[in-house]
Amino acid sequence: MCDLCEKARNMPEYLSLLSRMQEEDNARLAASMEFAPEMRLLGNKLYTSVKWPVKLAYPMFDARAAFSVPNNYYQNLYLDGERQGVMFAHGTMRSVFFSGERLMIFSTSVSHYHEKDFVTSFVVLHLEPAEYEYSRAADGTLTLSADITKAMKNIITGNTEKKKILFNFIHKPVNGRIVTKEKVLTSSQFRNVYAKYGGAQLRSASMDIEGYAITVPHFAPHPFMLQLYEKFGYVSKRDFQERTIDYFKSHLKPPFGEASAGIL
Repeated sequence: MCDLCEKARNMPEYLSLLSRMQEEDNARLAASMEFAPEMRLLGNKLYTSVKWPVKLAYPMFDARAAFSVPNNYYQNLYLDGERQGVMFAHGTMRSVFFSGERLMIFSTSVSHYHEKDFVTSFVVLHLEPAEYEYSRAADGTLTLSADITKAMKNIITGNTEKKKILFNFIHKPVNGRIVTKEKVLTSSQFRNVYAKYGGAQLRSASMDIEGYAITVPHFAPHPFMLQLYEKFGYVSKRDFQERTIDYFKSHLKPPFGEASAGIL
């Protein structure tokens, strides 16, 4: 077990945050089931390949888009060819993590109706070593990808269905690509980027959470982990972000120190 995994499973503060998150997720799922007869599309939006609920005690990293503006916050994930939501909102996530040799994906999108939050997309997926691929380019860019049909339980109906999952998550080296809040607010380049996604008034959601923006697609420590960065052994949130690649180095084999490609 890697050092970060050991700390996560033995940190009461982190486990408490994850437990509360799952309670909120379960309440949103219950609301989705309540609204499903009225919103028929929910009948093919909520799936899990593992028994749910599952106890979470793992480090988690969100697959975020470059700049992470609110309406283009996450990298793409497709379910049966349909792009899942990429907008930022309270309760959303698109996290990757490892459970033993398995790669796990935990993705949710959330909306609000009749004074209740409910889940509009829910994908909890486990992938065995032969079911996903990774590559690491000479410049240090890490890619995790899968294009697979998987048996998954429909949470609304309880039926098991074959679902096609596609993703190509990228983590580019972030050193030199992290921009301070002050520079973002004064840079014409950033104003142009944000204008592309709905208006110059938009700001990076991550800038409000972490105090900086990242100009490349990347894996970011889940906000719960960033809240506890000192307990995880980092001197700052930025230090945690810059050393995120160490988590993947500890889980991806063959040895990750050199540029490599392969099916795990």
